[in-house]
Amino acid sequence: MEERTRRQPCRAALAAFLGSAVEYYDLFCYGTAAALVFGEIFFATNNRFVGTLASLVTFAVGFIARPFGALVFGYLGDKIGRRYSLIITLLVMGLASTLIGALPTYAQIGPWAAVLLLILRVAQGIAVGGEWGGAVLIAAEHASPRWRTFLAAAPQYGNPIGLILASLAFQWATSLPHDDFRTWGWRIPFLASAVLVLLTFIIRHGVSESPEIVDFRNRASVAARETKRSPILEILKSHKRRVVLGVGFTMMAVAGFYFVTTLMLTVTTTYLGIARPAILQVMNYTGIVQLIGYPIGSYLAHRFGERRYLLAITTIIFLWSAPMMMLIFTRDIRYIEVSILITNLLTSGYYAVLASFLPKAFPVQVRYTGISISYQLCSAVFGGTTPLVGLWVIRSFGVHWAPLAIMFGLMALCTLISAALLPAEKPDVNMIAPGEAVGSA
Repeated sequence: MEERTRRQPCRAALAAFLGSAVEYYDLFCYGTAAALVFGEIFFATNNRFVGTLASLVTFAVGFIARPFGALVFGYLGDKIGRRYSLIITLLVMGLASTLIGALPTYAQIGPWAAVLLLILRVAQGIAVGGEWGGAVLIAAEHASPRWRTFLAAAPQYGNPIGLILASLAFQWATSLPHDDFRTWGWRIPFLASAVLVLLTFIIRHGVSESPEIVDFRNRASVAARETKRSPILEILKSHKRRVVLGVGFTMMAVAGFYFVTTLMLTVTTTYLGIARPAILQVMNYTGIVQLIGYPIGSYLAHRFGERRYLLAITTIIFLWSAPMMMLIFTRDIRYIEVSILITNLLTSGYYAVLASFLPKAFPVQVRYTGISISYQLCSAVFGGTTPLVGLWVIRSFGVHWAPLAIMFGLMALCTLISAALLPAEKPDVNMIAPGEAVGSA
């Protein structure tokens, strides 16, 4: 019996955007709390540095867990459906974040507080590992050919929105008296996540299954569906090269992001003598710049072709590497601001189109697994290590702009080469079950 579905481009894009916003809200809440308070209340140490370091290790563990989430939810998304996989990732992520806000501290239950925190952080990482790939696909596969480039970028908008919401939540929390913030104030942003999850669940639950995966099931014979290898085995047998190129293609989205934010925050304040409030103000503008860069990138890619645009924008980023670092090393906050914001505008223009281009590298029946593994492997390997490598570069070659410019340039070059070589299959844009409406919101 054939499955039936209908295209819901607007609702699917909204569901993808909200889920991504929740994901990044939870991520930034955890990172902020780990830096400000977790070391003090979850770890038994009188050394503030050691406590903060231990809490940041739990933050890094979430990145390591992501590829496992990509495997689990990629399998569910390709075998059962994008919609159900996305609902599960949302609930796991939301439940883990809410429970973090309700955790007892070390003073209440001893070492078990840190153990429970670590378990919930791993659960967050596993859920995030499946969220991005499913969100991109549910938006892209519901979209018409005309709007695919624009709507596939819907999850990307969740990054700056999540950052802004988390910043506002902790700005309020940290305005409380210190004792209030330490005892209950830090919990409020995590508990508030439950409201965002509920809203997203309502929207996401009403989205139909992806028309492309439903059409594939209808066209495939029963015997073929029953004997088909699991998606990860199919990826390992037939698409290893595409995964490697996919990891390289997402390099600028992952390593480039942490280079411009985390590493540059450390370099400017620790080595260049820039006041922390001044550089934090610059970083606060990045969310606004990203919201400007996404639609511009989507429009230009739609107008001139995605691969052509991606090759052009990554070439520009590569050429910009040296001027970017030269401006930062002037130690003038005005030039630093210009440098970081221009870099964010360029990288956000690339990041918007990544979401619509990467899925074309994989056949529909293994697409969820393919793009999730590519993105999350890159996150696990390069997400947390980029700032560490940058600090090693400074320690090895001195406080100079050139070595860091070369490092950033290599990231851009890796992305450029991968964009040129990554296969792009024509998406099955006309897939829809017979007799169902097209263009429904």
